[in-house]
Amino acid sequence: MRGLKTVGVGLAVLIVLIGVPVAALVLDLTVGQSSKSPTVSMGRMHSGAMGTIASPTQPAATVPADLTIIHVQRGCHVWSDGTSQMPTMRLTLQAGQMLRIMNQDVDMHRMMELAGPQMMLGAAMKQGQAETLTFAEPGTYRFMTKVSDMVGMAEVATSGPDNTLRLTVKVV
Repeated sequence: MRGLKTVGVGLAVLIVLIGVPVAALVLDLTVGQSSKSPTVSMGRMHSGAMGTIASPTQPAATVPADLTIIHVQRGCHVWSDGTSQMPTMRLTLQAGQMLRIMNQDVDMHRMMELAGPQMMLGAAMKQGQAETLTFAEPGTYRFMTKVSDMVGMAEVATSGPDNTLRLTVKVV
């Protein structure tokens, strides 16, 4: 019995010694801030859906159909696909495909459809909330976000004017 107790205590100590640093590293990589850049890097969220993302300055690349709204020092907020961060994103998705949008900004964001086949959109997303959009029909969908301050959140200093988040989704 004493041997089992010793093994159990040893395993608990091992888990703490390895688990805590690994969890801290994962947390730092997920929401940590680089000392070289004023932006916050977010890890990529995987949903299994694949899309194509392109910007005017970057060639198209295949990425999961997940976007995150994140807070940045310059411009207040941007879209992040896990590899790039910008105020304007362009996606190409297949008909029937879903796009998950996660808000990790200090402000609330509500998706507003500007053009394309009509969709049902949800309420404003608070920090930590997500909205999933399903693109049933082919076409070009254009969105922007309407920003609202979150009541009770501390003011965060940023530089320059706030970015207007725009999203174009081409569904084929």
